[in-house]
Amino acid sequence: MNNFTMKYMKQRQSGAALVIALILLVALSLMAISSMNTASLDLIMAGNEQYRGRAFAAAEAGIASAFKSGTFDSGADSSQSSTATGSGNDTYSYTITRPNSGALEPPPSGNSEGTFGTVYFRITSTGTSERGTTAQSRQELYEIVRSSNEVPYSKSVCATTTNLDSTC
Repeated sequence: MNNFTMKYMKQRQSGAALVIALILLVALSLMAISSMNTASLDLIMAGNEQYRGRAFAAAEAGIASAFKSGTFDSGADSSQSSTATGSGNDTYSYTITRPNSGALEPPPSGNSEGTFGTVYFRITSTGTSERGTTAQSRQELYEIVRSSNEVPYSKSVCATTTNLDSTC
């Protein structure tokens, strides 16, 4: 190669490869930062879902505890609270109420003789995870009670009973 060719080639190179490399480096850096932000957000969402699930499990534990130790033969509403034995510091509280003002109603089976009455109960349990997430669960049930001595069911007499196995 002669001097003229070398001089001409030096003048043509203007650093385009450097500019392109810098543009690609910036683009890759932006993609890496975006991926890190997405991964961080995914971690937070997974943690929130975990604590929501723990709060729901605590609420269900409250329902089970109410079935086990709740008072279902009282004429008045009862409210009891306890701490769940699950993982961490998850807690639950439950309330047992008698809807319909605690009045006895005819049984759902359509008893035509009137010797049975139905008492409805509602258990509402609220579970709280250790991070403060809450979940609420509700269970409703009823008990069909028989009048002693086959005395017909009377809505006015049975509305205020505190013992479901009594004459009501």
